[in-house]
Amino acid sequence: MDIRGFLKGNARTVKARKNVLASIALKGIDGLIYLLFVPVTLGYLKPYEYGVWLTLNSILVWIDSFDVGLGNGMRNKLAQAMAADDKEKGKIYVSTTFFMLIILMGILILAGTAAEPFVNWYSVLSTTPSEVGSLDKIVYLTFLIYCLNFIFKFIGNVYLAAQLPAVNNFFVTAGHLIALAVIYILTKTTSGSLLLVAVIYCASPLVVYVLAYPVTFLKIFPYLSPNIKYFRKKYLGDLFNIGILFFILQLSGILLFSLANLLISHIFGPEQVTPYNIAYRYYSLVPMLMALIVAPMWSATTDAYERGEIEWIRNTMKRIRKILVMAILILVVMTVASEWVYKIWVGEEVEIGFSISFWMALYTAILIISLAYSNFLNGLGKLRLQTINTVIVALLFYPVCRILGLEYGVPGVLMGMCILNFSGLVLNIIQFHKVIEGKARGIWEK
Repeated sequence: MDIRGFLKGNARTVKARKNVLASIALKGIDGLIYLLFVPVTLGYLKPYEYGVWLTLNSILVWIDSFDVGLGNGMRNKLAQAMAADDKEKGKIYVSTTFFMLIILMGILILAGTAAEPFVNWYSVLSTTPSEVGSLDKIVYLTFLIYCLNFIFKFIGNVYLAAQLPAVNNFFVTAGHLIALAVIYILTKTTSGSLLLVAVIYCASPLVVYVLAYPVTFLKIFPYLSPNIKYFRKKYLGDLFNIGILFFILQLSGILLFSLANLLISHIFGPEQVTPYNIAYRYYSLVPMLMALIVAPMWSATTDAYERGEIEWIRNTMKRIRKILVMAILILVVMTVASEWVYKIWVGEEVEIGFSISFWMALYTAILIISLAYSNFLNGLGKLRLQTINTVIVALLFYPVCRILGLEYGVPGVLMGMCILNFSGLVLNIIQFHKVIEGKARGIWEK
């Protein structure tokens, strides 16, 4: 690649490309960490315990949606304020979001604490005390850490709004690196403990965000520093109007991921969650790479749309389509080499059939194409159609995937995921072209 040529263009394009390059480097490291997590954690926990942890973690990430879309709502509104060079409004959006997150997480912690004695987590996760000890304690501690983490991780949305996704990627990579390092040390010094793995995995990102807070708001963006005096209830409407749609999209997406783990655990047992998640992690490298490329386009699209520069959006999408073709070819190669890669990666202890790899690759292809178009639509604030489709898919997920899972096993669950998510791919492509060509009417323009 000619780096100097790649970094030519208007200011927005150059900024986006620089962030893509930096993000690729960071995510290359993060991808390696992501892969190493599996053998390191499997070397510390039994496959059964590891399956329980994966299922539990997929449930806990529901907390990611409990900001009611505030984080992404702030991202779009802050990007608009920055495009207009309105620093006061930017500070209001940041302050209102931050203190509202504290309120929401405080309510969630109180509700979770009150509900904790009445939830039988052994039943939820289809396990027993003889297999996993102190499960209630593990769930409650990780729940508290997730809530605290969620308050501070809005810092990443500030950088995303500023079209600096590489900084947000740095935070994520640093958190994962700390977790991997500490868990690796534990494998050499202690016997397997699901409690330690859960706490370390959840607390490591929190450490990074807490350290980033003063750097972000005292040095880099001092004019955005949260201040209770700038909390404005009337601006919550601006944040929630678009934020609630992001919330529904987030919640539905998380629900689909979590239900897949729960469904597999209940039908086939927690041990079958492990091969499913190993395949998921293997193929998630491609969406991770695509996310790096399209992430800068979200806020850049908001900026371009605010300035009426539709041609920039159209030309950028043409480049993204070429990258999608390359990504699909990579998925084909990964599938052909999957069995060989699994043996090197996790050894013979976990068996992953070719059919799981095939359907996971197809699901990933559908996901990345849909992601590429939805990222631009998110930047344009066109969320209504996506939201309706995602809710319908979420409602159909359990019955469709259960029926196919009972018939075809774990590959059947993935088959159902492919069928259900294909509608989003088609609708995103159609809506994008209608909006860009100025032909969007009715639901297509919302």
